Amino acid sequence: MPRRLYLTISLLSFFLPTVAQWAAPGFEGNIGRGFLLPHRQNMQHLPQYAAHVVELRMYRSGDGTKEWHALYPRAEIGIALRAFDLGNREVLGFGLGCAFYISSPILATDKFQWNAELGAGPGLVSKPFDRVENYKNIAIGSFFNAFIMLGQRFSYRVAERWDMNVNLSFNHFSNAAYALPNLGLNYPMALVGVKYRIEGNEVDSISSVPTETIRNFWTVGIQSGLKEYPLPYEAKHPAFIANVDYNIGLNKKTSLSLGTDAMYNLALLKYRRSLSEEVSNAENTQVGLRAGYNVHIDKMMIFLQIGGYVLDDYRRDRAVYNRVGMRYFFNESIGINLTLKTHLFKADYAELGIAYRF
Repeated sequence: MPRRLYLTISLLSFFLPTVAQWAAPGFEGNIGRGFLLPHRQNMQHLPQYAAHVVELRMYRSGDGTKEWHALYPRAEIGIALRAFDLGNREVLGFGLGCAFYISSPILATDKFQWNAELGAGPGLVSKPFDRVENYKNIAIGSFFNAFIMLGQRFSYRVAERWDMNVNLSFNHFSNAAYALPNLGLNYPMALVGVKYRIEGNEVDSISSVPTETIRNFWTVGIQSGLKEYPLPYEAKHPAFIANVDYNIGLNKKTSLSLGTDAMYNLALLKYRRSLSEEVSNAENTQVGLRAGYNVHIDKMMIFLQIGGYVLDDYRRDRAVYNRVGMRYFFNESIGINLTLKTHLFKADYAELGIAYRF
């Protein structure tokens, strides 16, 4: 499942920028410093010194021929490659994150720009947990992981094609409980650097902004994922998820979703039975109701959802769960779905599946 997920994210990272018309590429380089945030008491031994990062980016902006270019003027879509010293070389080693990212202005003038940024893709941690050779790494149990970055970037134009940048960024490595342990690694960081725009990268004309609010629509999705539970480690089992959403357009960029999930987690069933609990298949089924907020960028929809269990025999996780992810629609009806389900900051499992819109 993670290999399929990472491959899909990587393919989307290179494919999505080709589906619309784009201006000439630009390039960016940054260096930064931060720290490992030990969000659990038993992680206090992991941060040993400051963490560092070196970043290279290639990006493109819309050329003004699409309606969404006008909705997100000066927005950038690209690939960011970040190499990390994780703050404890003996236990954690080094990290590498490759993220497909979107950077959209909050405030822009002729020389100054303040952008919000969100990116995700595959990540590597060179020294994962090993029960014999690296038992102190209780944060990450796998070499291959998902990498998520979000933050704010402040840019100031110092020459015709050169900008100076300051970037405040939050970086996260996790395998979504595919391999335990999976407390995750979180790094708040500050970066500085420069950006270079190739000649011809400026937009000369902008398409007219669509006048209609996003229309209401339904989505139906079917996803699956893999999850590992202790007793023993390395025992991975599938989870199956079906959901239905009604999406209400708020404006030209966003919508609100109201929906329900039906979830069957075989790893949870095996785990409970290993503890000598008598659990039926029906009792292992979880049902939740939720609400979410969606941001629409051309054929892509980024969502953040919060839900509550209305049927949950397990009752040892939080009563509230979260889902964050993206859907990309290849046409008016069919799309691909990438989601991470969590209980607050604790990952439950990653989901990969298909979505149908009508």
